Amino acid sequence: MNITEVMRGSEVTVEIRIQDTPVLFKTKVIFGTKEGLLVEPIMVGDGELVWNRPGYVSVNNLRDQKAYIFHAESIAPMETQYGRVHMIQSSMAGETRNQRTCERLQVIHMGSCRIHNVEYKAIVNDISMGGISVILDGNVGCRIGDMAYIRFMLGESMHVYNIEAQVVRFFDVKGRVALGCKVPNMPLDMMGIIHERTELKAAKIAE
Repeated sequence: MNITEVMRGSEVTVEIRIQDTPVLFKTKVIFGTKEGLLVEPIMVGDGELVWNRPGYVSVNNLRDQKAYIFHAESIAPMETQYGRVHMIQSSMAGETRNQRTCERLQVIHMGSCRIHNVEYKAIVNDISMGGISVILDGNVGCRIGDMAYIRFMLGESMHVYNIEAQVVRFFDVKGRVALGCKVPNMPLDMMGIIHERTELKAAKIAE
């Protein structure tokens, strides 16, 4: 989706990292421009948010009721004919948040998975924009529709992610139980990692 097509009033979630901790801010779109999104003021305590490093932006577009992800380059207040607003500088193209055709990122990281207050050792098998699969150690007492709470580390900084997911399928990996889960609120920086690795893979294939 082109950023200039974002509809006025659409809800926006901005995610930045402060000392490797994700911090979320909510605002609404005034309109999209070639430079990025003009949004309602984003306040931090008694001041305005100023951010000159990369971040991630999720937009719930009112026109088609879909969520899109944009990569923010900076976020800063500015004076306009609409009064004091914030400009989120971003690329023109956004990706559908829950797009099923998105590349799945192979992970293979140790972690844990808690279901019905029972914690299992787990291997995070892969992640997509809207889901995650884990391989569990031992018999698992759960059904389709149950909630799973998955904890693991990923990225160069080995940030710890805590993801809430819903079990949607079971499958077998070399005789071990594996769960396929839907993640309604995948962390925005996780989507950034998936996007970057997908582009890198596509570039290598094209060489």
